[in-house]
Amino acid sequence: MRKFPAIEQLRHVVAAVNHRATYIGQDAEGNPVYDDSRCRPKLTFTGTVKLHGSNAGVEYNLKTGQLVPQSRERVLTVAEDNHGFARWTESLAGKEALVELGKAIVLCHRHEEPNLPRVLRDQDVSRYVAYGEWCGPDVNAKTAIGQLPERWVLFSVLMEYADGTEIWLDMHRFGALWSTRNLWSTGNAEGIDVITNFKTYGITIDFNKPAEILDVLEQFTLQVEDRCPVAAALGLEGMGEGIVWECRDPLYGHLKFKTKGLKHKGTRNSKLVDIAPEVLAGREAFTMAVLTESRLEQGLAELRQRVGKVTMDHVGEFLKWVGQDVIKEESDTLAASGLTRQDVMSTINRRAKDWLMPQLAQI
Repeated sequence: MRKFPAIEQLRHVVAAVNHRATYIGQDAEGNPVYDDSRCRPKLTFTGTVKLHGSNAGVEYNLKTGQLVPQSRERVLTVAEDNHGFARWTESLAGKEALVELGKAIVLCHRHEEPNLPRVLRDQDVSRYVAYGEWCGPDVNAKTAIGQLPERWVLFSVLMEYADGTEIWLDMHRFGALWSTRNLWSTGNAEGIDVITNFKTYGITIDFNKPAEILDVLEQFTLQVEDRCPVAAALGLEGMGEGIVWECRDPLYGHLKFKTKGLKHKGTRNSKLVDIAPEVLAGREAFTMAVLTESRLEQGLAELRQRVGKVTMDHVGEFLKWVGQDVIKEESDTLAASGLTRQDVMSTINRRAKDWLMPQLAQI
């Protein structure tokens, strides 16, 4: 299976852009050389609503006709499901909707063909992987989208060609095509939406002074948390999670970051969005900052996806997930605070286990 890439924080994007903008080559010993006086770019990002559901996808092999559902971490079956997603793909309604999805992906590829590199124009697509957020009452009923009937909201589609080349579809073009499917198909696509067909946001970040965009990011993100635009468009008022921001640039590549509301943040730092890692005063301060209710709940939800009912036998798996997530998301904060993984992991494990025990008693 092909996992969907992790989405970073703004501060990671700032660091990557700075690295690319200031790099001028290597010295005689092969070490990188940077010129910090070089100008940074201004880049435009488009934001789509970040839904608080569960990552779910389907991989379809166009040669064999095999369709395989997946979660973020594993292949799914009806017997080993992820909140009913595999069951939906096997249902009559799900099968009909997925047929329509396949038609739309092939049609969108044909529309994109003139813009593709010449080497790809005469090739067939061998497979595609469609990624989305699986939402509904059985997934996460805390946010508004989770109180609506089950639906799969697509946010990315990856196409693979016969020679192994991979292309990500332009989701704005795909969303426009999907919204007009009644013009080219009479099939039933109930249960599938495309995130770009809901409210979107636009910002331009001047990476010479990225702090100037923080207030705008916070304003947009808190608006979404206060009132989810996707749920509102579907007829229900309530809480959302945040925004995913994306930019595709010929020089700087595919840049992506997420901003979450106060109730969904993975850390307890004072700012909603940062352009640099926070410096924390020791292991206790670091542990308190990164072990938020949101992160711990996410870890428990991820574990439930894999094993079903969580018991004492799964404590080690939970602690492993929490530790890996902290290092993945906060390694720069750890380094900026003068700490190492060894300095903090025992404290993180102890606090995470203390949080988990009462949860297990309620299961």
